[in-house]
Amino acid sequence: MLNKFFSGDNMLFKIFSVLADVLAFSVLWLVCAVTVAGLGPGTTALYDAMARHLRRNQPGGYLRFWASLKANFKVGCPAGLAVAALGWAMVKLHGFLYAGAAAGDGTLFACYIAFWIFLVVLCGVTAYIFPVLSRFTFGVGGLLAASVKLALAHPLTTLLLGLLTVGCVLLCVEFWMWMVWLVLPYVWALLASLLLERVFRPFMEEQGEAEGTVPELDDEEE
Repeated sequence: MLNKFFSGDNMLFKIFSVLADVLAFSVLWLVCAVTVAGLGPGTTALYDAMARHLRRNQPGGYLRFWASLKANFKVGCPAGLAVAALGWAMVKLHGFLYAGAAAGDGTLFACYIAFWIFLVVLCGVTAYIFPVLSRFTFGVGGLLAASVKLALAHPLTTLLLGLLTVGCVLLCVEFWMWMVWLVLPYVWALLASLLLERVFRPFMEEQGEAEGTVPELDDEEE
């Protein structure tokens, strides 16, 4: 009976296994992100494990997470700190604009609407950074430049990434008591990988697993 339950062919066992991965990888990311310094490396490792193992139902996701965390810490840490600082600035700006718009200031209300549009685009661009780091070798400056180039070259993907990222953040803020933050990091990595892997594919080597450098991008949009 137990042998049948723990068999890899048992559907119920597969469901429990997926749920365990969802919670475990989300918690691993949260542990990294709460330190702030680990935000970048943790996001890189989560995406790397998702793209290379979890989406393909292959074992080794936890080992991949740890290996990627260590390998990309030197570049991921300062990049993550920059993103965290940018996020903090956006929170402060949102508070200022929201207060003015709520007070009936027409100009600040228009700025508040523009802020949300800008925020979606900004989140879409920054969402490239750590997935790019998981696939290619860069210094901090080269990583940021390559991420911006890719974002500009694929505007639709950038918009969808922005909506995905903003949506996940808002859900975490609005429903934190429901502990959605135990699920959403995994969900973000899964959906982001579906969007980004096709963007990365032309730049990967034939087997699609080796790291490399991003060649010059064309100016063509999607």
